Order: sequence, then structure tokens, then C-alpha cells
Amino acid sequence: MKRVLITGGSRGLGLAICRRLLTEGYHVVTASRRLSPELAELRHQHSDRLEFYAVDFADKDAAAQLSLSARLLEGVDAFVANAAIGTEGLLTLTSNSAVEECIQVNLAAPILLAREVIKGMLTRGGSLVFISSVAAKTGFAGLSVYAATKGALVSFSRSLAREYGERGIRSNCILPGFLETEMSQSLGEEDRVRLRQRIALKRLGQVQDVVGCVSFLISDEARYVTGTEVVIDGGLSA
Repeated sequence: MKRVLITGGSRGLGLAICRRLLTEGYHVVTASRRLSPELAELRHQHSDRLEFYAVDFADKDAAAQLSLSARLLEGVDAFVANAAIGTEGLLTLTSNSAVEECIQVNLAAPILLAREVIKGMLTRGGSLVFISSVAAKTGFAGLSVYAATKGALVSFSRSLAREYGERGIRSNCILPGFLETEMSQSLGEEDRVRLRQRIALKRLGQVQDVVGCVSFLISDEARYVTGTEVVIDGGLSA
């Protein structure tokens, strides 16, 4: 049974990924700031195949402790770096603490975790999937710091594909557009209307529009796919 580590599995896209992979027979390990009621119910349903660890990725010490947890990282066959936070507002109005927190959660934590996960994959291969954002491709006013971290994930993933491809380790990025999740709930209706007008399919995405791609990229069906990015944005960046 393959073991998958997913960050940010308590809600939104991460929760949907956990649910999908459990139905496909994976052993899922997830780490989030808190255990949501939805994830708790999922753990109750799959108590033998779902492990949860409470970790605040904004806490540098907590992230470091997690990355060094032998039990958590033991035998990981796939790593899905999904945990992220957003920052809104013009750069000149963004505080130092907000910039640092965004970089820590969205970029530093995935890098540290990937480093440790890869060590265990060196002798048997594995798959890395980084959840980036279409903001890394198009840019959005008011999301400059968030877009910067997501763009850096793309570069990081490409480099890992080069560094560890000969060891059978694949690394890919998924760039979702705006999804109907808690992160997008802060958008006002006027902003949502403008956004839908920019999207070719004229709607925001659903988490189910993305989870199938995650499932594919960590599966053996994607054994020759590495160093690439999959954009799932309904045509927003077309």
C-alpha cells in the first residue's frame, strides 16, 4: 500500500485530495494547523489508513520538527505540498510579518519537507506534487507576495526533477485557478463577477476539478511525467 503525505488536509483542496486518495486505497498522512470536523469524520471512517498531525507551518520550529519526524516520513511514496496561505493588498501596504509568514508557509515549509521526503525516496523512487497557483503564471494585483511564493514552487519543482530524475523521483506542479474554497470566500460579489468574466468557462473551479490530476501525477500512469506544470484554471490564463 502506497503512503502519501499531504499538507493542509483539513479543509478545501487538501481535504478533497485526502478523500480521493483514501477511496483509491492509499495510506494517507496529513498535517494541518488543526483537525477540522470534516477531517475528523474522514479519519473515523478510515482509521486504519489516515494519520493526522497538528502542525502550524507558520511556526518555523514546528515545521522543522515535522520534517525530522521519522515516523511521519517513514516510507513516503508521494508528497503533495498543498498547505498555503494567501496575502491580499498592495505590496506597499503589506507588513513584514505578513510577508514572512507567507514565505514560510508557502515556500520554506515545502522545501524543508521535500528535502526530508526525498532522502527516503532515493533508493526506491517516488512522486512530488507541488500545488502552485495560476497567479504564478499570470500575476494578480494585490497578490504579489502570494504569487511570488507560488512561482518559486514552480522553479523549485523543475530543479528537483533534474536533480533526482535518475533516482526515479518525479516532481511536478499543479497550477489551479480560483477555486470555491475558504480562501476565495473573502472575494466580494463584484470581484467574483469580474473574475468569472475573465474565465473562459465562466465559473470558479471546484476542488473536484483538481483532485483527479493529483491522483494521476502520483500514480504509475504518470511514470514518464516530470518537471512540468499542469494549469487547471478554466481558461483564465488562455
